Amino acid sequence: MTDTEVCSTITQCRVSGEADLAPVLDMGLQPLANALLKSVDEPEDRFPLRIGFCAKSRLVQLMETVSKERLFRNYFWVSGTAEGTRQYAQLFCQRAQRAVDKKKFFVVEIASNDGTFLKPFVAEQCKVLGIDPAVNIAQEATMSGVETWPEFWNCAVAVEVVKKRGLADLVFARNVIPHVSELHEVIAGMRDVLADDGVGMIEFHDAGKIMDELHYDSIYHEHLCYFSLSSMEYLLFKHDLHAFHVEISPISGGSIVVHFSKKQRSITSELEAQRKREEESGVNTTAAWIRFSERSAEHRALSLKLIETMGHRKMIGFGSSARSSTYLNYLGIDAGVLPVIVDNNPRKQGLFAPGSKSRIVSVDEGLAMKPEIIFILAWNFSDEIIRDCRSRGFSGKFLQGFPGAPKMISN
Repeated sequence: MTDTEVCSTITQCRVSGEADLAPVLDMGLQPLANALLKSVDEPEDRFPLRIGFCAKSRLVQLMETVSKERLFRNYFWVSGTAEGTRQYAQLFCQRAQRAVDKKKFFVVEIASNDGTFLKPFVAEQCKVLGIDPAVNIAQEATMSGVETWPEFWNCAVAVEVVKKRGLADLVFARNVIPHVSELHEVIAGMRDVLADDGVGMIEFHDAGKIMDELHYDSIYHEHLCYFSLSSMEYLLFKHDLHAFHVEISPISGGSIVVHFSKKQRSITSELEAQRKREEESGVNTTAAWIRFSERSAEHRALSLKLIETMGHRKMIGFGSSARSSTYLNYLGIDAGVLPVIVDNNPRKQGLFAPGSKSRIVSVDEGLAMKPEIIFILAWNFSDEIIRDCRSRGFSGKFLQGFPGAPKMISN
């Protein structure tokens, strides 16, 4: 690929097509958040990381697009490494069953990863199909009992699903719609695969949470869009799809699951309440996102000041996530400050974090270094991380950057 094919700058809103995008936050040149390195000497590309806001669609979005082939064909992140995620998969299945109100129905998941969220449906004897572009992970999911096609989702794939498996009673996409550059194609494909009386579910990191709790670490090249309920409804309506219910998810530090259908249904009180919260918060205004940019710069300064107070005490990280890449590279932290990052995903262990080039290790190897401080980078799993480290004998302190102001935790 040429440089322009790998990364391009948008000139209009990804949903509305409007050209007057308001610049919001510029986080400089950053490496791809999941592009882990095999050695510290391996060259890595950096791309602009900027967001803008469209007043018409109310959508916060990246100003640049890195090609999906570069981002997703080989992928290291898997759903099933955290206990909290596996527990939520059970709850998600129960909620979906209530929404569909059928037994043994047909479920299609877009970007199904390792099949963690389809396995509870398999246990309920539903027919399932996963679609995921990462060939390595799709193969593993199929071998584990979750049939998974290694494809990027689009209308053509939807036609093949209907032809070979029939219309879906439930189609869902968790934390993936914000990743896709062809938004209209993906939503149209979800519509095409869905039965007339079926239910669609889209889960996404709530832009209101991102704004209120300053989750700027959730901004990286894979996440092209940052949806509110309002901007998601705008997108769905363009494809004659109708939101009728929302639920709250604990994933990513605060996500929304929007339920939608082809035919209009009665709107629930939960959806009405979410609309009201957004109106009161100002999340769908340009001014609120300009202030978000200012607060992000303030948070960065506070983070660096707190890290400086650590002096020469030995510190390791925990959680080599995509959001940790954004945070560390925005701060300018490298392996001199954070020599290793613990991660429970064995695919990542032995590799090096992008930008910072911190070595990624297992929990046992990290704790064997006798750190005095553990920098919790996967802060949305902080309770689980603290509990695990304490159970293994770690008696030092924890540094946590989010949510809110950066802080030390000693309990």
